[in-house]
Amino acid sequence: MSNKRYYWLKLKENFFEDDTIQWLEEQENGKEYALFYLKLCLKSLKTDGKLVRFVGEKLIPYDKAALSKMTNTDADTVVVAMNLFKEIGLISIYETGEIFLNQLAEMVGSETNKAESMRRLRIENGGGNIVTRSYPDVTKSYQNVTQSKSKSKEIDSSSQKEEKLPYKDIIDYLNERADRQFKLVDKTKTLIKTRWNEGQRLEDFKKVIDIKVKHANDTSDFFDSKYLQPSTLFGNKFDEYLNQYVADKPKKKKEGKTWQESMMEEGLM
Repeated sequence: MSNKRYYWLKLKENFFEDDTIQWLEEQENGKEYALFYLKLCLKSLKTDGKLVRFVGEKLIPYDKAALSKMTNTDADTVVVAMNLFKEIGLISIYETGEIFLNQLAEMVGSETNKAESMRRLRIENGGGNIVTRSYPDVTKSYQNVTQSKSKSKEIDSSSQKEEKLPYKDIIDYLNERADRQFKLVDKTKTLIKTRWNEGQRLEDFKKVIDIKVKHANDTSDFFDSKYLQPSTLFGNKFDEYLNQYVADKPKKKKEGKTWQESMMEEGLM
């Protein structure tokens, strides 16, 4: 059985008390705008906050009609809401037409279906450890052995060090390859540690950075260089990026209107 991954939206208990959301709800039809925003968040969970469609290699931005249909929201409400979202910094719209939800990285939770099954099993067993509740005698014996060795473990622990994660090496490599000056902030450390706990290592981070830098340089019609940032590179699609093949091919020349011009005509920029 494939280990499918599920995603969900995590809202803090004071989400609707945030100044940005409160201001949004205070506007005329504000509650509809807030609901529309949450729907956009849900639609972009698996894509690290990016809303964009591809037909083959052709990027097709979401216009007001597509956003209206996707979220079951009135088209006029979509136009006003998108302009408000841009004004208060909830979204960015790039020249390629891609919509990026700036705060989504902090609102995403995920787990594999195997992890979900184990979690449900723990709930069914009363929330305790599965082995403990199924085999109490064995567990008790194990606990006795563990306690008898506690002193020796305390002595040995001083010589054991927690695996040191190469946070600085990774961010320095990104800055060098992408010509950026990112700081090593807690949010970036959290993303790196999450990927590290999934089994990724320094060479994997370097490979993802190399792939996406090359992709940004070679196919700028489809991937804006603004995506070369920790929140995108080290997010939920890290494994997909790691296994992405980037062919050597010349840049494609844009023809006709830019996506930015098309979005302006729709009233979204």
